[in-house]
Amino acid sequence: MKSDDQREAAAALEDLCERYWYPVYAYLRRSGYSSEDAEDLTQITFQRIVEDESLKQVRQERGRLRNFLIGIVARVASKQARHDRAQRRGGGEAILSLDETAADGRYSHEPADVVDPRHLYDRAWAMQLLESVREKLRASFINNGRLADYEVLEPYLGWDDAPAPYAELGARLGSNEGAARVLVHRLRKKFRELLESEISRTVVNEEDIAAELDWMREVLRR
Repeated sequence: MKSDDQREAAAALEDLCERYWYPVYAYLRRSGYSSEDAEDLTQITFQRIVEDESLKQVRQERGRLRNFLIGIVARVASKQARHDRAQRRGGGEAILSLDETAADGRYSHEPADVVDPRHLYDRAWAMQLLESVREKLRASFINNGRLADYEVLEPYLGWDDAPAPYAELGARLGSNEGAARVLVHRLRKKFRELLESEISRTVVNEEDIAAELDWMREVLRR
């Protein structure tokens, strides 16, 4: 029987799988697999991880979940996973709530000039990290009845310069330039805290968080 800690760890792992299946799917699609085969292989990859109930092997990949995952999917894909796929379709339980139509629709928007499957995987991983954080921040604004404010402020969350003058932002918020600058500063600080928290879920060692942030910037600028 599983202990409370084991159940909690398994639930956390399944949550991570639900959040980060798409980079694996995109990697397989760009590697030449059909949408159906990519879906099956994505399911098998995460099924193996969840059934193991731990991420101890992540330490072998310098403590980064993204490196661990790509190693698993490469091994699964190299074998074509014929037996595993047939077994899953014959009664195995699907790990992910993967909507194939939505997955392929999302994939269709990936840049065509990114030819290397690993580069696309890295880019999709970085984008998913950012999206996960935006979802949390957006939810906090909704809970406070300030969704309209969030939609105005969201473009200012990037690493680049502000998309429009702060005076203009202040006017849109019914405030002034100074107040707008302070609000954006606080929002970016909160965004950074949430991003670091999300990254911490994908690494073993806290000292890897800063390196992952640098990695993200580099990947998204390519």
